[in-house]
Amino acid sequence: MDFKTKECEFATHLAFGITKIVLKAAAVAAAFCMAKEIHKVHKAIERREKK
Repeated sequence: MDFKTKECEFATHLAFGITKIVLKAAAVAAAFCMAKEIHKVHKAIERREKK
């Protein structure tokens, strides 16, 4: 294996690692936004039932 191949393999491995972290962060952000929207709907239903 020459240097160029090792370098490409390292870069690919690093890119997949970064992608994995970014996808986890996106999943957490999506879950947070979903919980926030569910909370808004819940509060709106409570306000409507009080009337």
